[in-house]
Amino acid sequence: MECCIASIQFLFPLMKTNLLGRALSLLFLAMPLAQAGNINDLVDQNWIEIDSPNFRVVTDQPEDVARHMIVDLENLRYISNRVRGAQSLAGPPLTIVAMGRSSFATLGLPQNMAGVFQLSRLGYAAVARIEDYVTSAAASDVSRAIILHEYHHFLLHYSPETTAYPRWYDEGMSEYWSSLVIQDGMAWFGHPVEGSHREDWLVDRAGRINLDTKWLFNTNKLSYDNSTRAGKIDMARFYACAKYAIHYFNSSPELRRQLAHYLRLHNMGLSEDQAVRIAFKKSYEELDVDMRRYVERRLMARGFSTGKDGLDLPQVQVKVTKLDRPATYAVLADVVPRFAKHDANMMRELVETNLKLHPDDPKATILAVNRRVVDDGMARLDALLKRYPNDANLLAARAEGLDMAAAAMHDTGVPGWEAPLKEARDLARRAITADPSNPLAYFTLGHAYKLAPDIGPVQEGIAGLDTLVIYEPAPGSLRALAHLYLRNKQLPEAVKSIRSAVAFDAAGKNPLDALLMENLELVADMASSATPDGKGLRYASGAVYEGPVTSGKPDGKGKWLRPEGSYYEGDFVQGQPSGHGKLVSERGVAYEGAFAAGMARGTGRISFPAGGKMVSYEGGVEDAVPSGPGVLVTKEGRLEATFVQGEAHGEGVFVPAHAAPMRGTWHYGAYQWPVADKLVFVGGIDGEGRRQGLGWCRADASPRIDLCRYKEDRKIALDTEND
Repeated sequence: MECCIASIQFLFPLMKTNLLGRALSLLFLAMPLAQAGNINDLVDQNWIEIDSPNFRVVTDQPEDVARHMIVDLENLRYISNRVRGAQSLAGPPLTIVAMGRSSFATLGLPQNMAGVFQLSRLGYAAVARIEDYVTSAAASDVSRAIILHEYHHFLLHYSPETTAYPRWYDEGMSEYWSSLVIQDGMAWFGHPVEGSHREDWLVDRAGRINLDTKWLFNTNKLSYDNSTRAGKIDMARFYACAKYAIHYFNSSPELRRQLAHYLRLHNMGLSEDQAVRIAFKKSYEELDVDMRRYVERRLMARGFSTGKDGLDLPQVQVKVTKLDRPATYAVLADVVPRFAKHDANMMRELVETNLKLHPDDPKATILAVNRRVVDDGMARLDALLKRYPNDANLLAARAEGLDMAAAAMHDTGVPGWEAPLKEARDLARRAITADPSNPLAYFTLGHAYKLAPDIGPVQEGIAGLDTLVIYEPAPGSLRALAHLYLRNKQLPEAVKSIRSAVAFDAAGKNPLDALLMENLELVADMASSATPDGKGLRYASGAVYEGPVTSGKPDGKGKWLRPEGSYYEGDFVQGQPSGHGKLVSERGVAYEGAFAAGMARGTGRISFPAGGKMVSYEGGVEDAVPSGPGVLVTKEGRLEATFVQGEAHGEGVFVPAHAAPMRGTWHYGAYQWPVADKLVFVGGIDGEGRRQGLGWCRADASPRIDLCRYKEDRKIALDTEND
């Protein structure tokens, strides 16, 4: 709900430009970075900290730049929350390390990275590469836009509602809101950012403005490491098109309503094509035409009064502190490694030096343990816990270590994992008591319930997982939360959580979640009141039922159909699917087989959408996922095994698509490989019968278990994405 009356300012139409004549966008197409010597030289520069109610900016830039920066951030936070009618969660100030170009290069951060925000179990932070920051709220440049862009990601994601944002929406909104300028008593959004050259990249190779919405809306992953010219062009076009798509949707109240409806549909688990069709009532091609006309003929900026009769923009009070060498190391060691390669030498040096400067500081020790720069990490944490038994960070870090050890044992079939998991749970509880805002403590508590849902009270598990997904909304965690809600007989909350699991699975790696979602949508409709119509019943969700009705409920053979095309057709008994039926999701996954008490349960066949990794499954099913003996066919091959909650567990036979059959033991979906290269790998198998993907490694005859990754039977870096 919008708080204030907006003004409109028409901008000059964008000129069509030649692709080959463009300047590269400074924001996301990297220029060569000059090195600033070593880390010692960098830290010896003049670093300052600027604090305001909601921000902590640490920078090597001049004080007047830092002051303007933090005021800009506070203004964007205030205006965005007022205009969007949404509030961010309360918490510690957001730390942003803002550096010049040479400092960025010295720290070994990716060259294609100009700014990035992270929200994770470690909390939240951001880094930005800035130089020549404009020191006037009435003007905007690339450096200012980078900071505001990254902060707007935080505004969207750190909120009470766990919301999945399509990539184009997330980046486009951040681009649009980062164009903020304040002049003559008005806050304006939508003006081009000086020096960004975003507008140039709206032009396709044929020389026409083309936002290509089908490509834009279906892009869910960006390759920042792609340094080829083609990769840079795709990146620049994506950000330009995302910005001006949001620009278009902000040009009228009706279009803003459509955009909000689209986001709701996306978070209800609808596929991208269906969400676009229903919300915008247009094809991609029609959207392309409308957006091109908007950009060429009636581009406009949106403005709001900052005075008493409008936003009533408050004055920002800031505090400036000069940082000494130890304080600078402490901040850089805490923030920068979150955004660098795990094995970067610069990061190791940064964390090691910080520990030498703060040998008795719990946080410095935790950072050193997490980056594996010390060999006796757990012993150090235990020793510090004896000195500081109520330090929330120490308690949470030790809990996470035990939780990870328990997970490694659990996932590789090692007995005795329950004891460290319970100890991890108890330490997480103590950490939450010491500091109720500690994200790592909640993450560990939630993960303990994800691993062992019966480890404690259901309500505690719900609280832990519900907080965990604020920081890391992975589909698996949201799925676990849905199951806990079901155990607690909270069906509406379970539906919402499984919808989120589907919405956050942008790559479609978990198609079974879509099937479970449709099953729960069906059960939720059957549990609600319905209005009779000529053919059967109509539900408040928009779904309809066609078939016989007894006492106001489906009874007999009938069909339940959702507006977007998902349906169930088969037997109903007293308002519940029971007997034989077929459940089909508009996302392409379908189940045909036995149903009991409303759920897909018994034996049946699941078929998966074309283009995915999985092809089909036949066998036992429990709550719409494989359970019991069954056969799973994937592009890699055919697996005959016993399944538990959708994963192969126990003895089985896998026949790779291009190799001989493999017999052995599976642990929760991962195959236990025979010893090779003096390592036991528990993980995936590719179509050639080779070790593949993320899994666990244990040296032969050693109790230590570590995460590892394989590709084509070769061990590769852990942070390489290949599966």
